[in-house]
Amino acid sequence: MIKKMYSITLSLAGICQSAYLVQQLAHSGKCDQEAFQTSLNSILEINPTSVIKIYGNDEKNLNIGLKILVSVLTFSSNSYSYIELIKYIFDMMIIENKLKKNNLAVCSLKKKILIISSEYYISNNINILTNQLAKIYLEIISTLGSRILIKGTKIFLQDFQIQEKIRCLLLSGIRSIVLWKQFGGNYLKLIYFRYYIIKKAKKILFNLKKTT
Repeated sequence: MIKKMYSITLSLAGICQSAYLVQQLAHSGKCDQEAFQTSLNSILEINPTSVIKIYGNDEKNLNIGLKILVSVLTFSSNSYSYIELIKYIFDMMIIENKLKKNNLAVCSLKKKILIISSEYYISNNINILTNQLAKIYLEIISTLGSRILIKGTKIFLQDFQIQEKIRCLLLSGIRSIVLWKQFGGNYLKLIYFRYYIIKKAKKILFNLKKTT
């Protein structure tokens, strides 16, 4: 487990980043565009050569997620928004668990993502990509039986483009959960190895500060 700490920390940061961006969109109608792009691209990486490759081959792409991860694991806040964020993370974990048990849904998801991925590398159109990934979420993830109740400002929640972006982010969060579990992650180990994960995330953030 300790040997896999780097990969586990990055995948957990990916989960936290997705949940945080969902919150940003739901409450303000906008989110960090670079972080959003990283989340979208992570969905397309089905057979990566390394974990960092999933997140654009650069730790700085997970800067937001790493900070949120440290905040969550050190219980540095008990505000409403913090509780809301944790609820999104747990809700995504519940959905990932349901997805894992549905082989048909998993196969269909992989097949559709491969098609979308090859089209995106030709067109490089982020708006088309967002639309296609949001459709996948509706067609496959939403039919698994668990829905995530997103809270925020009504005008933003009713905006179709924001709805699409939120679905994409939830899909990317689920993708990061799959990755986290592939490296042996689970609830108990998250508690048991919490200190090591915090230490690793802080070290990555410190190194990122030095290079900027």
